[in-house]
Amino acid sequence: MSRISIFSLLTLFLFTLLHAQKPFNWGNDELLARRLALRSEALVKTQDTTYSHMDVEVPKKKSVGKAVLFSALVPGSGQFYAKSYIKTAVFLAVEVTAIAVNISNTQKGDDKDLEFRQYADANWNEYRYWSYVNWVGSQNEIYAGLVVPEDQWEIQTAPNGGTWYLIKEEYFNANREEIISNLREIEENEFSHRLPSTKTQQYYEMIGKYPGQFGNAWNDASFDIDYRPDNVTPSVNFYMDMREQANRYYDMAQYGLMAVLINHVVSAIDAGFTTRSYNRRQVQMEMSYNNIRYKGDYVNMFGVNVKW
Repeated sequence: MSRISIFSLLTLFLFTLLHAQKPFNWGNDELLARRLALRSEALVKTQDTTYSHMDVEVPKKKSVGKAVLFSALVPGSGQFYAKSYIKTAVFLAVEVTAIAVNISNTQKGDDKDLEFRQYADANWNEYRYWSYVNWVGSQNEIYAGLVVPEDQWEIQTAPNGGTWYLIKEEYFNANREEIISNLREIEENEFSHRLPSTKTQQYYEMIGKYPGQFGNAWNDASFDIDYRPDNVTPSVNFYMDMREQANRYYDMAQYGLMAVLINHVVSAIDAGFTTRSYNRRQVQMEMSYNNIRYKGDYVNMFGVNVKW
């Protein structure tokens, strides 16, 4: 072999030796260095990455406290807030009906109350009542200084054929306060109730409810008949029927008011449960998309995140 060939071979060998890749040493230091190099390489390769996500539209959760408050104020509104429309209609219908019952029967009761008061004013009066008390007191000597002298009486035949022993009306009006003051003592001793000095609800109740004391002062009664609850004049019967009808109307009005109050409470409680049920039915989903470039290739990644 010539010298030139040997020199050429030596040159090629040295060139190859200098440019050859060093063998990998699997020692701890080299392994750690290799891992760091791979990590850096991965970070560089994943810099070209696209990411996007899409939320699925779902209703947000409702506040239970708000629903309860809404229905406590306006029955059905909490259910409407929780999107329970049938319950909304039911509670609103109950509310409107109950209010209508209350208003309607209150008005009917007021009308009947006015009617029986006007009837009482036309058919029962205090003048006859105090004349009756005076007549009762005249039958007992202990009241001699309290009763009106007989020369100030006026005896009349009552419509039922009995007798009225009336104080002369002119004398009674002229001395009204003094006469009534004296007769109050007889009333207190001989009877169980005291006639109110003004025409209150109790006034109108007593003149019909206690015929033994007040029954003789009706226009179709007389002083010489002993009236009892089972023995009253037609006027008293008619009057008490009107009062009973008025009370029935007021009772119905109260039932309507009670229904309103109960409806508010029940609707508020139901609104809380309805809203909780609504919230449990709601599922929140999030869809995501990732396009990652790794080692020269793009990798498509899809994800779904579900919350409830």
